Amino acid sequence: MKGSGPFMWIAELLALLIYPGGLWTFGLWIGYRALTTWQLPTNGQLRFATDRPGWMALATLFCVAGGLTGLPWPWHPSPHAFGWLGAWALLEVAAWLPLWPTLTAGTPRIVRAAMREAQISLLGRALLWGVAAIGFSNDNTLTGAALAGHGLVLVSGLLSLPAAINWGPFGPEPSLGPHGIVEGQSTKTAAAITFARDLVAAALITVVWQAGLSLASVPAWVAAVTIIAGSVVTILSLRWLQGRVPRFSVPVALRFTLGWAGSTALLAVIVLR
Repeated sequence: MKGSGPFMWIAELLALLIYPGGLWTFGLWIGYRALTTWQLPTNGQLRFATDRPGWMALATLFCVAGGLTGLPWPWHPSPHAFGWLGAWALLEVAAWLPLWPTLTAGTPRIVRAAMREAQISLLGRALLWGVAAIGFSNDNTLTGAALAGHGLVLVSGLLSLPAAINWGPFGPEPSLGPHGIVEGQSTKTAAAITFARDLVAAALITVVWQAGLSLASVPAWVAAVTIIAGSVVTILSLRWLQGRVPRFSVPVALRFTLGWAGSTALLAVIVLR
């Protein structure tokens, strides 16, 4: 599998289509929806149709699948994963795609709400990927300073995650109601936007746990269990905290993210460098 020729292409195709690509990404989405709503996404609203919402949802799925394929998952079938930089580029595109229908909606209050989410999530993702790059670039044995450094990477990633996925206090303005930025959209468009946003959220949660764990220093099964269990605990914690934290204004959200996640990321750089 590690040589060249047809085996290499088969391994890369398996990685892209099955694990940790397309099929695994779809499974992450199902798990995320089940844990956040306590019900499986079986209402049949989502269709990968040949219209703008359908193409947007499909493009997001491809970008997230490609991005996850580039990360060092346990039991990765392909030895030629393109790395965190390529994963960042694809997942960043995936994060912007669901905002496109709302930013071009033409309704001023929806556009303003989408701009609010774009500003907050951009800072959150910048810090998340900055600290993830530190973790992926320092795959050391988990002892001493390296253990403390990876712990700080994990904490900083978790602190930047709510802003990165526009969760809770970093979400839409309360005046929009429970539907947020999909308010006023057709059922098909709203389902496509929600699907795309959930895909990105589920993927970024796993990125945080991968970056905070030195994968080379632990057995593959330990890494897999840690990533999955950590992601489940994170999602359930966010669900429990939903509605218990007041909505932040944009300046407060940016200051909170920079102050807590940014300072922790700086400590991680100092410790690991």
